[in-house]
Amino acid sequence: MLAKRIITGVIGGALTIGIIYEGDWLFFFMIILLAILGWHEYCNLVRKLGANLSERMGAGWIVCFFAAYWFGSVKVMMLLAVAAMLWLLLQTVLFHGKIKPVDSAYTLYGLLYVSGGFLAMLALRNGQIASYMTDAFSSVMLEPARFFMFLLIFSTWASDTFAFAVGKVKGKNKLCPSISPGKTQEGALGGFIGTVVTALVFSLIFQFSLIHALAIGIIVAVAAPLGDLVESILKRVCQVKDSGTLIPGHGGVLDRFDSLLFAAPAVYVYLTLIA
Repeated sequence: MLAKRIITGVIGGALTIGIIYEGDWLFFFMIILLAILGWHEYCNLVRKLGANLSERMGAGWIVCFFAAYWFGSVKVMMLLAVAAMLWLLLQTVLFHGKIKPVDSAYTLYGLLYVSGGFLAMLALRNGQIASYMTDAFSSVMLEPARFFMFLLIFSTWASDTFAFAVGKVKGKNKLCPSISPGKTQEGALGGFIGTVVTALVFSLIFQFSLIHALAIGIIVAVAAPLGDLVESILKRVCQVKDSGTLIPGHGGVLDRFDSLLFAAPAVYVYLTLIA
């Protein structure tokens, strides 16, 4: 099991790094695919609670919303957001015998959870925010949009890896036993320190502002484990171990990207505020 997890992680990591570096349409299609797969896993989870979700409608909305962002159409994005709101409300009236308000609530929760994180990654890689941050680089050794995505990815991986390693070796005190029994306070501290150090070292190598690197490291160190806990409580409520079986040794897309789904929006907000 461990060997399968390591092999899958190495192959998946190398593929992810290559696609992030290439960017453009390849990255766009990867994000679309991951978002749809994540939405599919979410729908399967909440169906165990008896929720009635329109999976195809949600998938179609995600594709259209992401495409609208990709082509820079703010009007279409607003139209889609309003249309989704109206539909989620009106379907409880038009199909009141079949769809309850709680079903619309589950749908909205899932769309925000899945699309928000992946859209933030798309926004970080498209370069618009990065174009305002070139002054924070003493020497642009790596194209800024690539740098921010790699900083996010490596910092988040560091959070998961250090938390797991330190928790295994030193973990004694449970962090949130009612949500995720395997997580410990020592592991959380190790993950926090490892994330910040990784962000600083990575930024030092590519000559990015260490002040911003420290801030981003702290943001990821806090947001990544929170994203993990959000998915953990979702799985606990739905009484499942993994969100899916797509990635051997790792579970599903949500299992692998849960930390990023929180860390990416948090980093995007920070960069937007300081840009």
